[in-house]
This record gives sequence, C-alpha cells and structure tokens, in this order.
Amino acid sequence: MKGHKLLYGASALMVLGFCIAVAAHWYQYNTILNSAPFWVWIVSDALVWLLPAAIAAIAGFVAKKRLTKKENRK
Repeated sequence: MKGHKLLYGASALMVLGFCIAVAAHWYQYNTILNSAPFWVWIVSDALVWLLPAAIAAIAGFVAKKRLTKKENRK
C-alpha cells in the first residue's frame, strides 16, 4: 500500500469520526443545560476532527505528487 493511500484513508476516517461526533453531541445536547449554542459544539468538533483530516489529505496529495514525480524520472 502506498503512503498516500494510507493518508487518504486516515483522512476519510477522521471525516467519518466528525460526523459521528456531531451526531452524538446532537443526541446529548440540551438547550436548557448548555449555555453555548450547538454551532459552537460543531466548530469545536471541526477543529478536533476536520483540521487533522485536511492536513492528512494535503500530506497525501503531496506524497502522491512526489511519488509520481519520482516514478517519471525512472
């Protein structure tokens, strides 16, 4: 397995984790008990899940670009 595919897979799993985390927070969210609006929870989940997913996807793109450049030299 190539390294870029591993990074793309990790990125996809983190996006899935974000969806599951938002669904879990939506289920647990109670307007009366929480002073923060629900969008704040979504933003915090995005920082935890989507930011690393974007970094992994960009790293996968760079790794794939370097791999194809290396294969073209041969």
